[in-house]
Amino acid sequence: MSIKVKDVTYTYMKKTPYEKTALKNVSLEIKEGSFVAIAGHTGSGKSTLMQHLNGILQPTQGSVFVDDINVNGNKKEKAMLRGRVGMVFQYPEHQLFEETVYKDIAFGPKNFGFSEEQIKERVQMAMDFVGLDYERYKDASPFSLSGGQMRRVAIAGTIALKPHYVIFDEPTAGLDPRSKRELLINIKRLHDKGDCTVVMVSHNMDDILQLSQRVIVLSEGKIIADGKPSQVFLQQETLSRAGLDMPHLLSFMNRARELKVVSQIECSTVKEASLAIYEAWKRGGKNAQ
Repeated sequence: MSIKVKDVTYTYMKKTPYEKTALKNVSLEIKEGSFVAIAGHTGSGKSTLMQHLNGILQPTQGSVFVDDINVNGNKKEKAMLRGRVGMVFQYPEHQLFEETVYKDIAFGPKNFGFSEEQIKERVQMAMDFVGLDYERYKDASPFSLSGGQMRRVAIAGTIALKPHYVIFDEPTAGLDPRSKRELLINIKRLHDKGDCTVVMVSHNMDDILQLSQRVIVLSEGKIIADGKPSQVFLQQETLSRAGLDMPHLLSFMNRARELKVVSQIECSTVKEASLAIYEAWKRGGKNAQ
């Protein structure tokens, strides 16, 4: 099972003076169980692409399939997709509207026709996942919470549906460092549980390097790189074309290679980088201290 994007082109405000083509003949496949990151500068087409994966936008040309079901097919096909793809928008707390945390998280499962017992079970599961104590917060107004807590409630509303695929569009935007770190830990935990596929749009290359298994780089509506993050992010010319910077860790390792401390710099964590430097030191690498 997978999400397949086939030759998708999307044009905003077609046949008007403001016409703009945001995606240009994009094709890709996101396999079930993977953690895929989408990177690109502002205006590269990232968010537009994400909104095609659950049918919010319909391609001007091309098609999108989720588990071999046409996202923009007939009513019967669309009904089959309900709940399969969960979307967490940028600043999802702006979508909160219910009077209590419980009701906000329960809104999706309730509309899917689950029993009250099932709804309660899903709300408790989702709140536990995002680190919100059920008894403490279930009756609280979501608008009385901190920004980070509101973000958690919004994400819990998506998790409560238990989607096969979860799409995060710039999930850490506007969060303080602590809230950001906690949210990324939760996203990684969600994927590591093996219950769903994660697709994350981010402008932070360090987060992508650390978390994802694959990165797709967009520029001017086209895919210009696709592969393992630690390899894609070494393509400096490609990154420059996309308006992106090399992750700090790889930049550090690249400098270490220039100084002949190490010969290979492909790594995705500080632990891997430390081990590479330690092994080079043991071998007596030039200038290794």
